[in-house]
Amino acid sequence: MKVLIIDNTRDLDCWGSADLRSFVTKSPDRTAFVRRAPEDDLPESTRGFDRVILSGSRTSCLEEGPWVSKLDELLREAIREGKPTLGVCYGHQAINRVLGGREILRKGPVGEFGWTEIEVVERAPLFEGLADKFWSFSSHYEEVAELPKGMRLLAKSEACGIQACRLEDLPIYGIQFHPEKDLPSAEKSIAGWRKDDRRDRILHERGGKKLYDPAVGDRIFGNFLGENA
Repeated sequence: MKVLIIDNTRDLDCWGSADLRSFVTKSPDRTAFVRRAPEDDLPESTRGFDRVILSGSRTSCLEEGPWVSKLDELLREAIREGKPTLGVCYGHQAINRVLGGREILRKGPVGEFGWTEIEVVERAPLFEGLADKFWSFSSHYEEVAELPKGMRLLAKSEACGIQACRLEDLPIYGIQFHPEKDLPSAEKSIAGWRKDDRRDRILHERGGKKLYDPAVGDRIFGNFLGENA
């Protein structure tokens, strides 16, 4: 299986989306191909790839620019072909931006930074094997405020009404949270937030050891990379 990871990260120590790549390469039958969207390093087409995963980013989902336009066009092709696609955080927002325009995106009333309880409201293959409520890591101000036509709501949280969605019955998913984050990388993010304007907004700041469950990421990415995404 050939998996295209579109790396949208902006921090140098995140380039290459090693956390996403680690889930892809858990199986010797899968090969990860990482391309850097902000560096204008995108393939001309998603043809030839079996799955597409889009990373998060510090880039605003409302930002415009040449690389964003190229990313959107690549996503349009993937959606037209029904290519199994999973967008994480910014990737989730980008999929919905392509389908519904920037007007359905917004800076949320409150951000979500830290450990977040995700509530599944509609079952889908992506969440197979997970409970109706589970904890995962979040890091966002911006969010999808309204689902475009054809998108079905899959999950929500207390502060974010659209935590996950699926395009009709196609294997095209968006998730606002970060199941790819392990405990050390989550704790590193929290340590950084303590020094900036998010220090008063950290969710369950000391709860990581209790709330982090590696099975969440394993299940979600395992389901997406399986035969029946």
